[in-house]
Amino acid sequence: MNVFRRRYPRRVRILPRAAITAMALAVLPVIGAAQEHSPEEHEIVVLLERVATLMEAGDLAPLDEIYAPGRGVHIIEGAGVNHGWEDYRDHHLAPELDAFEDFSYRWHSIEPRVVGDLAYAAFQYELDARTERGAVAIDGRGTAVLERIDGAWRIVHTHTSGRPRQGG
Repeated sequence: MNVFRRRYPRRVRILPRAAITAMALAVLPVIGAAQEHSPEEHEIVVLLERVATLMEAGDLAPLDEIYAPGRGVHIIEGAGVNHGWEDYRDHHLAPELDAFEDFSYRWHSIEPRVVGDLAYAAFQYELDARTERGAVAIDGRGTAVLERIDGAWRIVHTHTSGRPRQGG
């Protein structure tokens, strides 16, 4: 008796190696294209990377032009929420940055999507700092929502949450 038939029922079809290779070659360009960004998506990536760089530097003034003005902006960190960029900047971010020493912050693995004048991006972040209470090392995830206002992308919503880094 044929060993192959005993292990696999008749309804299972094994494709020839050439067919499998052809399918893989057809799919690879699609996988590669998913990793490339359109010019608008690239613009979003650069902007979001800049947000983290400015925060790390404690240079908050340029962020006034990146976050949309007014209370309609929601910035959520974990379970906390600030209504408006100004509220977040003045009552959360600035005091937090003042408490940090040796602060390192970066947003990476940014996955933007643009739909007309709206865009959203999932991302990962890393935060390292020293405080009076000790070292802080956090890995987190976030989402940013942006709107094109007067031709420029402005952040209208962010939500980040993180946890202490394993082994850190």
